Amino acid sequence: MADETPEQTSPAPEEQKGRALKKIVLIGVPAFFMQLVLVYFLTAKFLVPVALQNTGAMIVTPVAQAHCEHTESPAAEKKGDVREEYIYVIKDLIINPAGTNGQRYLLTTIGFNVSSEEARKELEKKELAVRDALNSILTSKTMDDLIDVSKRELLRQEIFTRCRELVKIGKLQSVYFSKYIIQ
Repeated sequence: MADETPEQTSPAPEEQKGRALKKIVLIGVPAFFMQLVLVYFLTAKFLVPVALQNTGAMIVTPVAQAHCEHTESPAAEKKGDVREEYIYVIKDLIINPAGTNGQRYLLTTIGFNVSSEEARKELEKKELAVRDALNSILTSKTMDDLIDVSKRELLRQEIFTRCRELVKIGKLQSVYFSKYIIQ
């Protein structure tokens, strides 16, 4: 035993490679699969539902569904008429206001109440023109204009006036802000 050489006491390079491979198989592969399962869970739970919500410009929310059903106003009760409302929604419009150099933004969702299903479909077909009109109006406003709640009605009127021109079949009745976030 006294004649042992250093080569005999240290493991051979092949044995070291084998041990490293065993460590990778025993530790690395299970860790990889755990990460894969975690990414799948996070994607299925959080990202996919958000992506499905943002797929179309025309979203009928429970509130919009309630508005689309027959509702009677006091004037309609007197006449016996039933008034229907049709809502067209532009979701999650992101705007950089004037004078912010891209440092601030407005995130908004705007709904248009129109007089008929045909008018709603017309707005849907003209989505790019509607988005362009909204972009033009909102990017021309300063942060002070957008933050001031008393100016919100003027903004609503400006959007109404510009977008009313896009509806040829029916009539644009009102404009709603369902989301209005300034960052």
